Amino acid sequence: MEKSMGATNAKVINHIPEDLAFSILSKLPLKSLKRFGCVRRSWALLFENLHFLNMYRNYFISNNHSYYDGTSILLNQTNNPLSGEAFHSTLYLLSGERFENMVKLDWPPPFHEDDSFIEILSKTSVNGTLCLAQKNGMDLKCLFWNPTTDEFKIIPSSPFLYQSPYMEPTVNFNGFGYDHVRDDYKVLRWLCFFNITDVEVPWEDYLDVDAMWEIYSLRSNSWTKLDIEMPTSASNEKLHVDGVCHWWSINDDINCYDSPPRLVSFDLCNEVFLTTHLSSDMIDPLNILHLTLLNGFIAFIIYDQTTTFHIRILGELGVKESWTKVFILEPLPSIEHPIGAGRKGEIFFRKDDDELVWFDLSTQMIEELGVKGREHCCHIVIYKDSLLPIGGF
Repeated sequence: MEKSMGATNAKVINHIPEDLAFSILSKLPLKSLKRFGCVRRSWALLFENLHFLNMYRNYFISNNHSYYDGTSILLNQTNNPLSGEAFHSTLYLLSGERFENMVKLDWPPPFHEDDSFIEILSKTSVNGTLCLAQKNGMDLKCLFWNPTTDEFKIIPSSPFLYQSPYMEPTVNFNGFGYDHVRDDYKVLRWLCFFNITDVEVPWEDYLDVDAMWEIYSLRSNSWTKLDIEMPTSASNEKLHVDGVCHWWSINDDINCYDSPPRLVSFDLCNEVFLTTHLSSDMIDPLNILHLTLLNGFIAFIIYDQTTTFHIRILGELGVKESWTKVFILEPLPSIEHPIGAGRKGEIFFRKDDDELVWFDLSTQMIEELGVKGREHCCHIVIYKDSLLPIGGF
């Protein structure tokens, strides 16, 4: 009986028209699609089949992910000043089918006197709240801000910053997000300490404060030291998706040894992390990586300083084989650096003349935004309005 059923199933699979099979498979979650490779040999090579790949791309772009319902796009842009002029970070709200409407937003009061190099800690807001950070020498500012209500809350200084008279901290903000288990908003950062005196640092002091992780809780309004060793961020690109903060790193651990790049994911609820290595064909010394959220997927835009860009999306955390190449953009003349992704398959870039542009994956057209930006200092943020007070409690 089992043999007969197996034979029947094989006959059914063999008689499914290829177009129908491709149409069904192209709509499956990537994680499931990868696992279906064991059902039929040709299905294991789906993303090498141009016909299937085109079907998958079309569905990928046209499928409106619920994650983006009711959202808008923010552009955080730092100018490229002339000699003697000051740096300024400017925040714009982009709207319209072609992003033709650009409204400048005012930063909250703590940044009115100094609006240089303001960082937004995630490419997505959390319940209408953004986390802003600014590092200006030893002057650190970090706060929560709701642009809709203009409410803000300054995050207090950490007791761990100056715990040794011999050491000065370097701070790297790694993420901001929501812990749904405790109904709490958290900020994660890494501190590394350096000797700032001519006095030889006692070895026991150096061991105690060489480097550490700490996490801020809005509910308790305090910082807590994390007993954890994990790779810190290698860029300003940080994501928050469903209670997990993501960044990419080339550090092996807190000792900062160079290692192959990997995705690091920190669960804000359990306060544990997971790494996802990049597949071997994504790693090249000439490659430049840009981490973003594309249609609800964690994605890397990879480019080798030419005009060709490769887009990989992740099917399953912790599984390096699930990185899947879905788009190759070539050639894009004068395009230098991606700065983020929009809500409907738009990719935003900076050109070699500092002009900011957006590329439509559907039409393959490029249009200018009408504003310039400094290299590595422009970022796209997906924002969702909310009238709730910060923290909601």
